[in-house]
Amino acid sequence: MNTVIKIIRFILLIVLTVSIIALVFINIASSTILNKEYILGKMDETFYYMDIREELENNFENYIGQSGFDEEVMNNIVTEEKIKEDTGIILSNIYDGTSEEISTEEIEQNLRTNIENSLNHDLTATQEKMVNQYIDTICEQYLNIMSHTSYENNIHNVLLKINGYIELANKVLIISIAVSALLIIISDYKKIIKALSHLGIGLFASGTFGIIVDMYINAKIRIDNIVILNDAISEVIRNILNNIFITIRNQGVILLVIGIALIIVGNGIQTYLNKKQEEID
Repeated sequence: MNTVIKIIRFILLIVLTVSIIALVFINIASSTILNKEYILGKMDETFYYMDIREELENNFENYIGQSGFDEEVMNNIVTEEKIKEDTGIILSNIYDGTSEEISTEEIEQNLRTNIENSLNHDLTATQEKMVNQYIDTICEQYLNIMSHTSYENNIHNVLLKINGYIELANKVLIISIAVSALLIIISDYKKIIKALSHLGIGLFASGTFGIIVDMYINAKIRIDNIVILNDAISEVIRNILNNIFITIRNQGVILLVIGIALIIVGNGIQTYLNKKQEEID
């Protein structure tokens, strides 16, 4: 009978440990990559808007020589405020499903004004056509570098499903943790204090797993070398990934410490009670 109880308790400990690990990872994902405000905060933190503006200016320079215009025509056609506003639109499309398009009218007007001032005369029909083509090219490059695509709504739909699954998983995991912990305590009701040490084992194992995951990822993946789309976006992604793994490590340490404390306290108190009982007997 004792063997059966030990097997059941071992299974419950596995369920408890897996549930805790899953809950920690899900909550980290919900508060980071699935959180629009978190992403916006990271963009501010990594100077994303300034970096994107530099990326745009460097890209626009490639078209100056081909156009025959002076370099001054590109001055101040895009501001950081415009980039920040359009970034907000893109993220709202992805996270909130707003389906709003980015307007390039301000860029078109600024560029057209600069070109007209540079030429210092009315445009001929041929020049007008050339200017329109050039403006269209610059605006297209702006949208490309901003990563504004028609797939934003599709990404939003995927995120909706993920959030739905996460909400359900949160409820299931919380119930699983509560039930498995209760059953572990009941399985050792005669030494209920010692049951604390069994719960501590589950927390200890969960914390150890988190620390090992952090160490393994850092050993196998060079996060600081990750490049996606462009330098500005890559920097944000690297910052987010580093932050996520730091959070995993910190959560692991907290669980590990609490687990050790429960193991020591549970075993210590139970040992003390056993000695007292022996003295009485």
